[in-house]
Amino acid sequence: MPYDTEGPHRGHGTRWAPWALASVSVTWGANYTVNAWGLREFTVPGFNALRFLLAAPLLLALARWTEGTLRVERGQWPRLLLSAAVGIVGYQLAFSAAVRLSTPAAAAILIALSPFFTALFARLAGEHATLPARRAAAAGTVAFAGVVLVVLGRQSTTAVGPAATEWYGSALALFAAALWGWYPVITRPLLKHHSPLHVTAWTSAAGTAVLLPLAAIAGFTVHGAVRQPLSWFSLGYSVLLVTVAGLVVWYRAVGQVGSAAVMLWMFAVPVAAALFAALTGEQHITWPQTVGSALVLVALAYAQGLCFGSLCNSHRTRSTTMERNPDEHHPGPGTPDRAGRH
Repeated sequence: MPYDTEGPHRGHGTRWAPWALASVSVTWGANYTVNAWGLREFTVPGFNALRFLLAAPLLLALARWTEGTLRVERGQWPRLLLSAAVGIVGYQLAFSAAVRLSTPAAAAILIALSPFFTALFARLAGEHATLPARRAAAAGTVAFAGVVLVVLGRQSTTAVGPAATEWYGSALALFAAALWGWYPVITRPLLKHHSPLHVTAWTSAAGTAVLLPLAAIAGFTVHGAVRQPLSWFSLGYSVLLVTVAGLVVWYRAVGQVGSAAVMLWMFAVPVAAALFAALTGEQHITWPQTVGSALVLVALAYAQGLCFGSLCNSHRTRSTTMERNPDEHHPGPGTPDRAGRH
């Protein structure tokens, strides 16, 4: 039986989605700083394995409780496992390796290309676009320019090693962007048959089955014990807000407004990351970051159809009038127009 992707928000998806996606962008942006607190004592594979090991049972229990079943049709398993391999395992490992081998600035900029990959993969998959291509391209280009200013506008950057190492890191960052861009396109067809909670639960469980052996080989902790409360707070934040709440809300929006439209909100994540880092004293906001943040916000507002100026407002009024009274603009056979002509 097909799953109703709109549910209680039927007719209001476009109103609900931007606010929900903005909250997820803030949560994921803050995670750049919060995640770093946990990685002082956890290893990268260990942290991610524990994150999904704790999130998967919680998601499965919530899905069972709210939906009454955890059943997945046999024909849906290949796509579900591919989704887990791309978004849970492949992206997480590529992203972590890219940050370690490349500079944070280079990795952040390259991974910010993921919305462009989503637009490409969605087009190749024949996904119906809910956002006009010209508007999406313009918003994406302006937002990406803003991200570059936000990332490069930091007070300092850290070199990590030889040029060859940075080159490998940059290649992995680009690969991570492609995987993250492909992830919602792969997953969206699953949302026609299952809820976002159901899909997130099973992809997290499948990802855990792969990440746990890798963490067992690499080790779960850096020093053998986790003593700092901030490390446990970081893990809890990643489980409850980044994974359980964040992914479920993200994919509900994917089911409502489409992959490409949703992925534009990834441009807001570096902005939120910079603001949160400033709030926690990790860094100070510079003028290039301020300009870049403004560009991202304007681009997202434009993508959502928010207009600036009387000309745009009059255009919106005309569009709304045409939607409500189509016969006034396109009279059918035998229907008089405003001048009384047939």
